[in-house]
Amino acid sequence: MLNTYVSPRFGYFETEVENQSPELSFNLKDNRCDPLVTVALKAMERSLSALNFKEFSLETAIYTVTDTGCQSHILRVVDALKSMRPRQAFFARGSAVMFSTYGSMAIGSHGPCISVTGRGAGLAQALNLARNFCEESDCRRAVLLCADQSSGVMSASAAYFTSEDVRKMDVLLKFCMEAKNIDLYAGSILNSYFSGEVVV
Repeated sequence: MLNTYVSPRFGYFETEVENQSPELSFNLKDNRCDPLVTVALKAMERSLSALNFKEFSLETAIYTVTDTGCQSHILRVVDALKSMRPRQAFFARGSAVMFSTYGSMAIGSHGPCISVTGRGAGLAQALNLARNFCEESDCRRAVLLCADQSSGVMSASAAYFTSEDVRKMDVLLKFCMEAKNIDLYAGSILNSYFSGEVVV
């Protein structure tokens, strides 16, 4: 593990690709996910650790952003195609949707489950959806989960928002779209925001 930290409602986790996937306290019925999804779930676990689990409802929304996707499973699909042995299970678990699907399964949510591909603009899109759901629907809680793999490191950031956090979400939304941030990985933007660089 390279760097792990947590603050209330925010969690971060990173590890080198060759390291074993982190242990999770979530009780997943299906643990065949990509290693990057496991890293993302660890960040989510950390973001929720300071909260009472009773705060979660079936309507908690999960929004995920990734630019690099599930590289381990994508490579398995490519290898299977090269040898003419298609592996549908690897294909299904190689998409960006796996981040939000496993996030929902981890907390038992039946709320919206949306995945976006991209960097700063993708984070802004996911955050805007989360903000609108929290403010205008019965879904008053949202988990924003960002994960990417680069230079041999898998990293993920997660943030938990409620309908009372609309102002914070507006500030983060503007921060995402700043020229200096738009090309950064979504997790890097969340890290900067929650490390205190942005005044709310």
